[in-house]
Amino acid sequence: MKVSIDGILGSARKLNTQKRTEDDSSEKKKAPVAADRVSIGSKVASRLDSIQRELREVQTSLTRNQIIDDGIRQLREDLGRGSQNSARIFDEVRFGPAKVLHDFVGDSVTSDILDAKQERLRSLVDGDIGRLRRLQVESENILASDMAQPAAVDSILRNIDSVFTEQGAQALERSSRLNADAVMRLIK
Repeated sequence: MKVSIDGILGSARKLNTQKRTEDDSSEKKKAPVAADRVSIGSKVASRLDSIQRELREVQTSLTRNQIIDDGIRQLREDLGRGSQNSARIFDEVRFGPAKVLHDFVGDSVTSDILDAKQERLRSLVDGDIGRLRRLQVESENILASDMAQPAAVDSILRNIDSVFTEQGAQALERSSRLNADAVMRLIK
Protein backbone atom coordinates (compact mmCIF):
# COMPACT_ATOMS: atom_id res chain seq x y z
CA MET A 1 0.00 0.00 0.00
CA LYS A 2 1.44 3.27 -1.13
CA VAL A 3 0.70 6.31 1.03
CA SER A 4 1.33 9.66 -0.55
CA ILE A 5 0.75 13.19 0.52
CA ASP A 6 -1.46 13.78 -2.50
CA GLY A 7 -3.61 10.78 -1.49
CA ILE A 8 -3.95 12.00 2.08
CA LEU A 9 -4.85 15.55 0.94
CA GLY A 10 -7.35 14.16 -1.58
CA SER A 11 -9.02 12.05 1.08
CA ALA A 12 -9.14 15.04 3.44
CA ARG A 13 -10.74 17.22 0.75
CA LYS A 14 -13.29 14.51 0.03
CA LEU A 15 -14.17 14.21 3.74
CA ASN A 16 -14.46 18.00 4.11
CA THR A 17 -16.74 18.19 1.11
CA GLN A 18 -18.96 15.42 2.50
CA LYS A 19 -19.03 17.08 5.91
CA ARG A 20 -20.02 20.46 4.42
CA THR A 21 -22.76 18.80 2.39
CA GLU A 22 -24.12 17.01 5.47
CA ASP A 23 -23.95 20.21 7.56
CA ASP A 24 -25.79 22.18 4.88
CA SER A 25 -28.52 19.57 4.56
CA SER A 26 -29.00 19.30 8.35
CA GLU A 27 -29.27 23.10 8.65
CA LYS A 28 -31.83 23.13 5.86
CA LYS A 29 -33.81 20.47 7.72
CA LYS A 30 -33.60 22.37 11.02
CA ALA A 31 -34.81 25.68 9.59
CA PRO A 32 -38.24 24.39 8.43
CA VAL A 33 -38.74 22.54 11.70
CA ALA A 34 -38.06 25.72 13.68
CA ALA A 35 -40.39 27.71 11.39
CA ASP A 36 -43.09 25.04 11.75
CA ARG A 37 -42.74 25.13 15.54
CA VAL A 38 -43.15 28.93 15.57
CA SER A 39 -46.16 28.66 13.24
CA ILE A 40 -47.79 25.96 15.37
CA GLY A 41 -47.00 27.92 18.53
CA SER A 42 -48.74 31.02 17.18
CA LYS A 43 -51.76 28.94 16.12
CA VAL A 44 -51.97 27.39 19.60
CA ALA A 45 -51.75 30.84 21.22
CA SER A 46 -54.49 32.07 18.90
CA ARG A 47 -56.67 29.08 19.81
CA LEU A 48 -56.12 29.72 23.52
CA ASP A 49 -57.37 33.27 22.99
CA SER A 50 -60.47 31.98 21.22
CA ILE A 51 -61.04 29.43 24.01
CA GLN A 52 -60.98 32.33 26.50
CA ARG A 53 -63.61 34.16 24.40
CA GLU A 54 -65.79 31.05 24.16
CA LEU A 55 -65.48 30.54 27.91
CA ARG A 56 -66.72 34.09 28.55
CA GLU A 57 -69.66 33.45 26.19
CA VAL A 58 -70.57 30.25 28.05
CA GLN A 59 -70.28 32.03 31.41
CA THR A 60 -72.61 34.76 30.18
CA SER A 61 -75.08 32.24 28.78
CA LEU A 62 -75.13 30.18 31.99
CA THR A 63 -75.66 33.28 34.13
CA ARG A 64 -78.46 34.48 31.85
CA ASN A 65 -80.09 31.04 31.93
CA GLN A 66 -79.80 30.86 35.71
CA ILE A 67 -81.59 34.21 35.99
CA ILE A 68 -84.32 32.99 33.64
CA ASP A 69 -84.64 29.75 35.64
CA ASP A 70 -85.12 31.75 38.84
CA GLY A 71 -87.73 33.90 37.08
CA ILE A 72 -89.64 30.83 35.87
CA ARG A 73 -89.61 29.49 39.43
CA GLN A 74 -91.06 32.82 40.66
CA LEU A 75 -93.73 32.70 37.93
CA ARG A 76 -94.69 29.15 38.94
CA GLU A 77 -95.10 30.23 42.57
CA ASP A 78 -97.10 33.28 41.50
CA LEU A 79 -99.27 31.14 39.21
CA GLY A 80 -100.11 28.95 42.20
CA ARG A 81 -101.23 32.06 44.10
CA GLY A 82 -103.41 33.44 41.30
CA SER A 83 -100.91 35.25 39.00
CA GLN A 84 -101.20 38.59 40.73
CA ASN A 85 -97.52 39.54 40.46
CA SER A 86 -96.53 38.22 37.04
CA ALA A 87 -96.16 41.72 35.55
CA ARG A 88 -93.82 42.72 38.39
CA ILE A 89 -91.80 39.50 38.02
CA PHE A 90 -91.46 40.04 34.27
CA ASP A 91 -90.28 43.59 34.94
CA GLU A 92 -87.83 42.71 37.72
CA VAL A 93 -86.10 39.67 36.20
CA ARG A 94 -83.38 41.21 34.08
CA PHE A 95 -79.96 40.42 32.73
CA GLY A 96 -78.35 43.81 32.41
CA PRO A 97 -80.95 46.14 30.96
CA ALA A 98 -82.78 43.37 29.07
CA LYS A 99 -85.99 41.84 30.41
CA VAL A 100 -84.81 38.31 29.71
CA LEU A 101 -87.72 36.51 31.37
CA HIS A 102 -90.30 38.33 29.26
CA ASP A 103 -88.21 37.74 26.12
CA PHE A 104 -87.89 34.03 26.92
CA VAL A 105 -91.40 33.21 28.17
CA GLY A 106 -93.57 35.66 26.28
CA ASP A 107 -96.73 37.42 27.43
CA SER A 108 -98.97 34.58 28.54
CA VAL A 109 -98.20 32.47 31.58
CA THR A 110 -99.70 29.02 31.90
CA SER A 111 -98.39 25.87 33.49
CA ASP A 112 -97.92 24.22 30.07
CA ILE A 113 -96.01 27.21 28.70
CA LEU A 114 -93.75 27.29 31.77
CA ASP A 115 -93.12 23.54 31.42
CA ALA A 116 -92.16 23.95 27.76
CA LYS A 117 -89.92 26.92 28.50
CA GLN A 118 -88.29 25.06 31.39
CA GLU A 119 -87.54 22.17 29.03
CA ARG A 120 -86.05 24.59 26.48
CA LEU A 121 -83.95 26.18 29.22
CA ARG A 122 -82.63 22.75 30.27
CA SER A 123 -81.51 22.00 26.72
CA LEU A 124 -79.71 25.37 26.57
CA VAL A 125 -77.89 24.64 29.85
CA ASP A 126 -77.01 21.13 28.66
CA GLY A 127 -75.51 22.67 25.51
CA ASP A 128 -73.47 25.13 27.57
CA ILE A 129 -72.18 22.35 29.82
CA GLY A 130 -71.22 20.34 26.73
CA ARG A 131 -69.31 23.32 25.36
CA LEU A 132 -67.53 23.69 28.70
CA ARG A 133 -66.48 20.04 28.63
CA ARG A 134 -65.14 20.36 25.08
CA LEU A 135 -63.20 23.50 26.02
CA GLN A 136 -61.75 21.73 29.04
CA VAL A 137 -60.66 18.68 27.04
CA GLU A 138 -59.14 20.84 24.33
CA SER A 139 -57.28 22.93 26.93
CA GLU A 140 -55.95 19.82 28.64
CA ASN A 141 -54.79 18.45 25.28
CA ILE A 142 -52.97 21.69 24.53
CA LEU A 143 -51.35 21.54 27.96
CA ALA A 144 -50.28 17.94 27.36
CA SER A 145 -48.83 18.80 23.94
CA ASP A 146 -46.37 21.21 25.59
CA MET A 147 -47.01 23.72 22.79
CA ALA A 148 -48.26 26.48 25.07
CA GLN A 149 -47.18 28.06 28.29
CA PRO A 150 -48.71 26.10 31.17
CA ALA A 151 -49.77 29.32 32.92
CA ALA A 152 -52.08 30.29 30.04
CA VAL A 153 -53.76 26.88 29.94
CA ASP A 154 -53.96 26.67 33.74
CA SER A 155 -55.77 30.01 33.71
CA ILE A 156 -58.38 28.63 31.32
CA LEU A 157 -58.83 25.45 33.36
CA ARG A 158 -59.25 27.50 36.55
CA ASN A 159 -61.85 29.66 34.79
CA ILE A 160 -63.79 26.57 33.70
CA ASP A 161 -63.68 25.28 37.27
CA SER A 162 -64.86 28.65 38.56
CA VAL A 163 -67.88 28.57 36.23
CA PHE A 164 -69.19 25.52 38.02
CA THR A 165 -68.24 26.89 41.42
CA GLU A 166 -69.99 30.23 40.74
CA GLN A 167 -73.08 28.63 39.27
CA GLY A 168 -73.29 26.19 42.13
CA ALA A 169 -74.22 22.56 41.95
CA GLN A 170 -77.82 23.19 43.03
CA ALA A 171 -78.40 25.81 40.34
CA LEU A 172 -77.08 23.49 37.66
CA GLU A 173 -79.14 20.61 38.99
CA ARG A 174 -82.29 22.74 38.86
CA SER A 175 -81.55 23.87 35.29
CA SER A 176 -80.20 20.65 33.83
CA ARG A 177 -80.90 16.93 33.78
CA LEU A 178 -77.21 16.32 34.30
CA ASN A 179 -76.01 15.29 37.72
CA ALA A 180 -74.08 18.32 38.96
CA ASP A 181 -71.78 16.19 41.12
CA ALA A 182 -70.82 14.09 38.10
CA VAL A 183 -70.13 17.21 36.08
CA MET A 184 -67.97 18.61 38.90
CA ARG A 185 -65.95 15.36 38.96
CA LEU A 186 -65.52 15.51 35.19
CA ILE A 187 -64.01 18.97 35.26
CA LYS A 188 -61.61 18.28 38.12
